[in-house]
Amino acid sequence: MLRAAQKSSALMLTFRRSYPPKAAAAGAGVKVDKSFVEEDAVKLATHVCINAYIQGEEPGPKILPDAEYPEWLFKLDLRAPRELEDLDPEKDGWAYWRALRKRQIEQNQRIQKLKTKFLHLQNSPSMKKSN
Repeated sequence: MLRAAQKSSALMLTFRRSYPPKAAAAGAGVKVDKSFVEEDAVKLATHVCINAYIQGEEPGPKILPDAEYPEWLFKLDLRAPRELEDLDPEKDGWAYWRALRKRQIEQNQRIQKLKTKFLHLQNSPSMKKSN
């Protein structure tokens, strides 16, 4: 009987969860915003104002004349991606097939989402085929 009492008392364990200590000061975890918006019109017209922290006086590299940049830079297609209906597989090639594959993936994801949403109805008596 004593052994049974020892076993049952050994099974009654309590667990205590410990959490990390709270922050000492409310302002200690606040991040300081180091971003800077350049408002000088001369600097904006003569320099590429990049978002980088650089030691120095200039905000970034100087803008060069168009003749000093490569020719292909001005031939880049910067339009928004076209819809699948506007693409032709013979003319547009990989852009058409990429858009088609993207649409197929999105459609399969929507189907999977619907399957999991209505999973509880799949085995219900009202969904079974009647003979």
